[in-house]
Amino acid sequence: MLKELISTGCLGIAFLIGNSSVMADISFQDRTVAAGLTTHLFGGYGSSWVDFNQDGLPDIWINNHMYQQHFYINNGNGTFTERLSEFWTGDPLLDKHGSAWADFDNDGDPDLAELYGVVGGTQIRDKPFYVNQSNFLTNESELRGMNDTVGRGRTPLWLDWNNDGLLDLYMANYPRTDGIAAPSNLMLQQSNGSFAPVPELSQEISNFFAQLAYFDSAVHLLITSPGAAIYPKKLYRLGNTTPLPIPRLPGISFIGLSDVAIADFDGDFVDDMFILRLQANKSAWLTSSDHKKIQVDVHDLTATTTGKLNFWLTGPKKLNLRLFIFASDWTPAMLHVGSSGSTLATYAFDNYDGRKWKHINLVLDAANPIVNGMVPDSLRTAPGIYVGRLANGQWRIDIRGPEEFRAEFVANDTPFTAWSSDGGALWNQNVSNVPVILNRRNGAFEVKNMGFSEAVACGSIAVGDFDNDMDMDAYLACGAGIRNTANILLENKGGKFVRVSSIGSAATQNLGTGGRVSVADYDNDGYLDLLVTDGGRHDYPFDLGRRYLLRNRGGSNHWLKINLVGCQSNRDGIGARVIVEAGERKQARLQGGGIHDGVQDDRRLHFGLAENEAAESVTVNWPSGLQTKHSNLAAGRIHTLQENPNCLRP
Repeated sequence: MLKELISTGCLGIAFLIGNSSVMADISFQDRTVAAGLTTHLFGGYGSSWVDFNQDGLPDIWINNHMYQQHFYINNGNGTFTERLSEFWTGDPLLDKHGSAWADFDNDGDPDLAELYGVVGGTQIRDKPFYVNQSNFLTNESELRGMNDTVGRGRTPLWLDWNNDGLLDLYMANYPRTDGIAAPSNLMLQQSNGSFAPVPELSQEISNFFAQLAYFDSAVHLLITSPGAAIYPKKLYRLGNTTPLPIPRLPGISFIGLSDVAIADFDGDFVDDMFILRLQANKSAWLTSSDHKKIQVDVHDLTATTTGKLNFWLTGPKKLNLRLFIFASDWTPAMLHVGSSGSTLATYAFDNYDGRKWKHINLVLDAANPIVNGMVPDSLRTAPGIYVGRLANGQWRIDIRGPEEFRAEFVANDTPFTAWSSDGGALWNQNVSNVPVILNRRNGAFEVKNMGFSEAVACGSIAVGDFDNDMDMDAYLACGAGIRNTANILLENKGGKFVRVSSIGSAATQNLGTGGRVSVADYDNDGYLDLLVTDGGRHDYPFDLGRRYLLRNRGGSNHWLKINLVGCQSNRDGIGARVIVEAGERKQARLQGGGIHDGVQDDRRLHFGLAENEAAESVTVNWPSGLQTKHSNLAAGRIHTLQENPNCLRP
C-alpha cells in the first residue's frame, strides 16, 4: 500500500559512510493531536500495545507513572478514544512501571500484568494482577498468587519457561531502599491457573527488565541489570535453571544500561542485541518561554567542585522559590532569608491532575526589608538554603546540604533578564555513551561493528523494518535531563546503521525528560509507527513530558504481518520463531512478546518484503516442537497462522 512520499520527494538518495547522515526513504509525521491523544504533560514511563477488543486494531495502554493510566481504544479511522473507565478500575496513585499483555489463560482475550514500585521501595502495598473477564480487567492477584507486596517492580515478561503451553511471568524487581528483601521472581503457572515462584530464579539483583533471544539454536532468557559491568546479568536456556557463564568483555562496561533491542540486524539468522547506556545527568535547568520560570534539578551536590551551589538571578522584584521535596530531607526551617536568616518558608501543595504534591514555598518581595543581604558566609555552613537580595538588585540563592535539590524560581512580576550559577559545566549535561551491539557465537558474546559509533544520550530504543526493505532499522529516544536532546533515526543500509539527517517532528525535542518509545502499525497500512512517551525518569515536576504518536508516511515497498495462534503451545505463540523467504532472501523473527525497558511493542510479527508481492515460504517453529509451513502468502495482508487449525481452545 502506497503512502505519501517524504516531503522532499526524494527517495533512495546516496548516503555517506561512517557516522555521517543520510537522506532516507523513512519519514514520520506527528499525529498526536489528530489521533486524539492528549499532549498534556504526564509522567510517561512507557506504553503497551494490545488488541484489547479483538477487532484487529492495536490499542494503547500508557502507564503514566504516578498519574492515572490512559487506555486509548483504536477507532479504526486513525483516531483513538480514551476509555479506561469502561474496562478497568484501580488505584492510580501507585508508581506504575512496565506493563505486559498476554493471553496467559488461553481463553482468547488479553490479560494484563502491570508492575509497581511501591513509592520508591519504601512501602508494602497490595499489587494487582488483571485477568480479562468479558472485556473487563479484574484484579485476581490474591487468587492467582501474584500479590508481590514488597517487590519494587519494573517490567514484566511473559514466557513459557517449561514449555507446557502455559505462560509464566518474570517479574523484574529493583532493590528496595529500606533493606527488605524483594527479589525478582520467575512465576511458574500451575495447572489451576495460579502461579508459584521458581526458587532458583528468585534473585535479589538490580533488575529493570528481562527479554527472550534466539541464539545457539535455542531460545534464551536474558536478565538485565543497569548496575552491572556485564551484559546480560544472568543468562539461561529456557527450562534450565543453571545460569550460563558470561565473561566480561575487555574495555566495555554496561553500567548505566538503559534499554536493549533484540533482533537479527545483520541477517545472519541469529539475534543481535542493540544496547543503550545512559547514566542520569547530574543536573539540568530550563526556563519557560516567557522567561518567568527557571527549573533546577541537581541530583548530586557533591558533584560540584565545592560540594555546594550558588545562583544569581536578575530581573524580578517579586520571586517565589518552590522546593520540591519528594524523597528528600529538606524542611521549611532550612530556608534562611536575608542577613538575619529569617525562616519564612512554609509547606504548600500543588494540585495536578487530581493529585496533591507537597513542596516548600518561599515568597520573596524586594519591598520587604527582611530579604536584604545574606547570612554571613562564615555562618553558611549548616545544611540549608540561604536567600537574599543584594545591593545590585540581584537575588542570590546558596545551597548547602542534602545532595538533591529540585526547585523552581518563579518571577511574579517582570521576567528574568539574567541568571547564572557556579555549577559550571554540570548544567544541561547528558552523559553520553556509544551504543554497543553484541551477537553470540559458539557460546560467547562478542561486539559487532554495525557502523554507528556516535556517543549519544539516549535511553530507549524501538526497532523494526520502517521502510519495508527487508532489514531492521532503529529509533532512539534521547535525553535524560530536563531539556531533551533530539531523538535519532538509524536506517539499516546493508547491515550498517546510518543516521538519518533530518527527521522533522520525529525528533520530538521538548521540555520533558526523555522517555520511552514503542512500535506498532496502528493504522494497519503495513508501515510501522512509533509512540514516544516522554517523562517518568525523575521526580515531580521534572518527570513530566509530552507524548507523540508518530505515523510512518511509508513508501512503495511491500510487507506482511503474522499473527500467531498456538494450541499445543501457548495461545500467543511466545517463544515461536518465524522464518520468511521472499525473493531469495530470508528473514527470521522470534516472538518474544515485544518487551524492552518499560515498553511492550505490538506483538504481531512484521516483515518488509521490498518489491516482492508474496512470501514464497513461511516456516513457524512452535515452542511445542511442531513446525508448520505455509506457501505463497500474499503481501499487504495480516496472516493469522495457527499451530493446529483443529484446536479446541477459543
